[in-house]
Amino acid sequence: MALFDLSRWPGVLVFVLAGATAVAFAFITVNLFSQAMANLNFIQRHGLVAIQEGALVQLVQLIFWGILALLTFLAFKACEVELLYRYHDWTDRRRAGRGDGGDDTPDAAQRRRMFRLRRR
Repeated sequence: MALFDLSRWPGVLVFVLAGATAVAFAFITVNLFSQAMANLNFIQRHGLVAIQEGALVQLVQLIFWGILALLTFLAFKACEVELLYRYHDWTDRRRAGRGDGGDDTPDAAQRRRMFRLRRR
């Protein structure tokens, strides 16, 4: 789908999406771990009574929030990688325009090869 192809989005929108997903990730995960540990402790301590009181439903909700946090993190990382590809393409074009050939150290060559492994 063209909507999910970040390479077609303007750079500013990719940057805004990265910021929005980072904020969403922070908002979702701010208390998630402590709530999950408290819920599991409650279930372990009180057993069937805790499940009757809704602890199992809350555990399912916490798992859902955890999955949502993971998806927002993955969206952020996808935006970050796209912005890195664009940055490296820009520096390569700029270097080619100057005609200096750029940095030919082994580390720089390895970094260029790594970022050449772009999507097909």
